[in-house]
Amino acid sequence: MVTPIKPERWDEVWAADLDVIRSLREHGDLAHIPRDVDVSFKGTIEALRRLEVASSNWGFRVLELIEGDEDGQPWLFLVRSQTTDEEAIQDLTMTYLQLEDSFGVECDGWGCTGQTQE
Repeated sequence: MVTPIKPERWDEVWAADLDVIRSLREHGDLAHIPRDVDVSFKGTIEALRRLEVASSNWGFRVLELIEGDEDGQPWLFLVRSQTTDEEAIQDLTMTYLQLEDSFGVECDGWGCTGQTQE
């Protein structure tokens, strides 16, 4: 069962995601062009490994699992191909929030290379 996302939490992360969308648009991004969008997660190595194994269920590919950065923090980097229009990013946001809750990890955001030419 999927846990509903609290409205306050949604508002906070969606505001940050809108900032990323605005920045992309200001730099000429064409939202309708599919591209790889990466999402990073931090958490325990065990939780990240569980997410790594299950990530394809949400259309992701694994970019990299880092067992410990310079601070000893494990990271998982996932990617999936999609557009950056608001509807697609809303879906991405809901997905990463649900993954946080389901796997006990924390999303550190998403990013992509802007697409400025057809």
